[in-house]
Amino acid sequence: MNRLLAEPLLRRRHMVSRAAVATFLAGLALTAVLFGVARQLEADSARADFSQRTAVRTAAVTRAFSEAVSDLRSLNLLFAANGGAISRDAFDAFAQPLTTRNGYLLALEYHRFVSAAERPAFEAERRRYWPGFVIRERGPGGLVPAAPRERYLVADYIVPIASNAPVYGYDAWSNPQQRQFTQQAIDTGLPTASPLLRLVQGDGSLRGVLVTMPVYRGGADLSSETGRWRATLGCTTVVLDAALLVGGSLHAGRLLSMGDYTLTLYGYTGDGRRVAVFRHPGAPAPLSPLERWFGGGPATITRSFDVAGTRWEMETQRLTRRLDTQAGSLSILGYGLFLSGAAGWLVQQRGARTRRIESLVERRTADLAMTAGALRLHQRAIEAAANPILMISATRPGYPIEYANPSCERTLGYGEGELVGMPLATLARQGSDEPGLEELRQALYECRKGHALVRQAARDGRELVSEVYLAPVNDEYGRTEHFVVTTYDVTMAKRYEAELAHRARYDTLTGLANRALLSDRIERAIAVANGNPVWTVALDIDHFKLINDTLGRRLGDDALRAIAARIAGAMRQADTAARTGGDDFVLVLCGCLDERQAATQVQAVRDAIAEPMPIHDQVLVFGSSAGVAGYPVDGEDPETLVKHAEVAMYRAKETGRNGVQFYAPHMNAHATDRLALEGALRGALRNDQFELYFQPQVDLGSGRVVGTEALIRWRHPHLGTVRPDRFIALAEETGLIVPIGAWVLRTACRQNQHWQRAGFGPLRVGVNLSARQFSEPDLVQTVQRVLDETGLGADSLEIELTESMMMADVESAIDTMRCLKAMGVTLSIDDFGTGYSSLAYLKRFPVDVLKIDQSFVRDIVGSPDGAAMVDAIISLAHGLRMHVIAEGVETLAQLDYLRGCGCDEVQGHIYGRPGRVEDVEPLLRMGWMEPTPEHA
Repeated sequence: MNRLLAEPLLRRRHMVSRAAVATFLAGLALTAVLFGVARQLEADSARADFSQRTAVRTAAVTRAFSEAVSDLRSLNLLFAANGGAISRDAFDAFAQPLTTRNGYLLALEYHRFVSAAERPAFEAERRRYWPGFVIRERGPGGLVPAAPRERYLVADYIVPIASNAPVYGYDAWSNPQQRQFTQQAIDTGLPTASPLLRLVQGDGSLRGVLVTMPVYRGGADLSSETGRWRATLGCTTVVLDAALLVGGSLHAGRLLSMGDYTLTLYGYTGDGRRVAVFRHPGAPAPLSPLERWFGGGPATITRSFDVAGTRWEMETQRLTRRLDTQAGSLSILGYGLFLSGAAGWLVQQRGARTRRIESLVERRTADLAMTAGALRLHQRAIEAAANPILMISATRPGYPIEYANPSCERTLGYGEGELVGMPLATLARQGSDEPGLEELRQALYECRKGHALVRQAARDGRELVSEVYLAPVNDEYGRTEHFVVTTYDVTMAKRYEAELAHRARYDTLTGLANRALLSDRIERAIAVANGNPVWTVALDIDHFKLINDTLGRRLGDDALRAIAARIAGAMRQADTAARTGGDDFVLVLCGCLDERQAATQVQAVRDAIAEPMPIHDQVLVFGSSAGVAGYPVDGEDPETLVKHAEVAMYRAKETGRNGVQFYAPHMNAHATDRLALEGALRGALRNDQFELYFQPQVDLGSGRVVGTEALIRWRHPHLGTVRPDRFIALAEETGLIVPIGAWVLRTACRQNQHWQRAGFGPLRVGVNLSARQFSEPDLVQTVQRVLDETGLGADSLEIELTESMMMADVESAIDTMRCLKAMGVTLSIDDFGTGYSSLAYLKRFPVDVLKIDQSFVRDIVGSPDGAAMVDAIISLAHGLRMHVIAEGVETLAQLDYLRGCGCDEVQGHIYGRPGRVEDVEPLLRMGWMEPTPEHA
């Protein structure tokens, strides 16, 4: 029986108790949570480090490409500065240092356009320099003499010539891929990169990249694509070894030591294939499952960037995380497993005792396990903490350091254990007497918590800005034995904060005050003026937009910086200069007692700006327009003063620019009126406030009405009838003339088509085009679309142009006029004789009609010179096979003289004033008209 009772007891001794299992599982759960948190923190840190490394390498490669393009721009500027005429020696002297400095530049080349007619002389001339020279192209077996073509793009200047001898004389135009991106460069005038190409250098296996920029003839008009093609002399080209560029730039920056990372640069060929140009250190080996588990598997970051219009991709792959970056999580896992097993074993050992003793032992064991784990975890957490942590003695003089975690040693630049024993004051900046330090001293003295922002000195002399937290550590009796000091490095944050504060008040380009600081400076100047004048000056650089449009924004920014420096140098210390946007500046002048003194100071600034300014091998001369408003007469707050100064400045620009205007109240009224008129004009087309008047045009031989001229009128519900000479110029300035002109064209064509369908005969309608409309690139398409929509025949539309708009860009004007003529539209020159056209250009214009301006018609009676002028215009027009229409005919004497001179058609008050559709239709219905002096 005793045996029967003993057997269950033995079985219970060898059974695992539920308490032991629960303790072990709880330890595993806690270990898993801590391990997961630590592993996630390590992964986040690794990802941030990986992303930063990738960004640094991408920036290095991008900068290398940018330097290559900058070298190309420098070479191109050499040609531009010399009008495209550069000798071979000058080219070599300029390009040789660039290729020597940058090994990835395989060649710097100048390709010259050579026509088929110029080829024999060109080849003969180059043979004197290079025996056996001939223009060549790629053949099946290498380079062969180029086949006859209309034009060639020949490599004429090459540096270095020794390693690029096969390229000399190579016709780049024979290569379709090279011709394609070269055409794009000429079209845009910008550096343009090729896709990956197999270069002529070497055996043709080397892949490289060409970046090309056109060379234009000096003084040529480059505002249009056609003009750029006519002005192109050739192209400057830089030949890059992409792999050498990437490897060299990364090696120079010591960025190739990647460790467990691989880096690959991809480019694209002409057919869109993605090609690996550079790879370091090579293709990664496959990872084992254990490595994948430890490292989390490969991670890839791909960054794209653009080089002169060609896309590149930098791909960085992190293979696995190193074990030394996972020490914290692995330590937590190991200690957690060990402590969980130990706790379970201790509980199991007490399992045979009574329930009460067993419960007591289990609780104590659990407490012990938790305490031991927490202590070790706390120690590990402190050592792994990213922020510096110190433990200092509260009982020894000088508060010596008893413990410093690794982050503290790294941050302050000390080795392991070197900080132990040093006084706490050693870490403060020498000679520092900051409020933050005094707060910490008081907290130490009072044995309480403390917090302050202080400046620290690192071992290498760096200054750190830190948030310092001080906390006392007390014993069981409440006495403070130690202090825990935790610091947070906020140096970069404070620098960014200071930078943002500076940018919020100063212009980032010029360093002058911005709008926000300007308002504060005006208020301060008013506050200390004691009733004396404070002058606010709005200053604008005349025609500065032309600099950006012709020479580029980079040179424009340099010019703005130089102008700002001159403005600041010409002003007194008590005054303020601000840049409020673009080329607009505002000055605040103090101490000028009257307008004369203020004008003298403003003129000093304008004189400084007007001095010739050398920038980037260019010498620029700027004029300026200024408007001045004075406190308290012209305004008592910054907003009003600046507004009135700008009104005066706009008045200075309207009166011819390059001058100074002081504000007067009537200027504000003028500006307000103009603003109101502009606002009304923007809604006039939408609200159907425009209407067309038509004036008949009569054939002098038969008296028949052969056409009309459409004239726009604006009837505003509040402003009344607004004269065309008042709103047409404003519409031109604001760009509204384009939609208004399109409305006039469409409405006139629709009305003329209505008259023709009503049986009024084959009338034509004349429509005036503005200079802005004529320069629109889609003018021809707009006219064709209107004719298609209205159904009017092209021969029933007459487009009237002025001499000045055609002379602005003669070649482009001729192309546009030829396209209109090809449609069948009649073209006329309005107000002939009042412009500045040349007879040499007149015979090239495809014009059908000359319209004699009414100022000449008015003088034909009673003025022999006026009559001779009209007679000469009619003879000239007939000699060039053009019709003549005389405008502004008001008397029978004028009509008789024009009939005697052979004038074809007339329009004017003698036959009828411009009128609405309902007023003109009866005259058109009759089909002919008699001259009536009453109409005049």
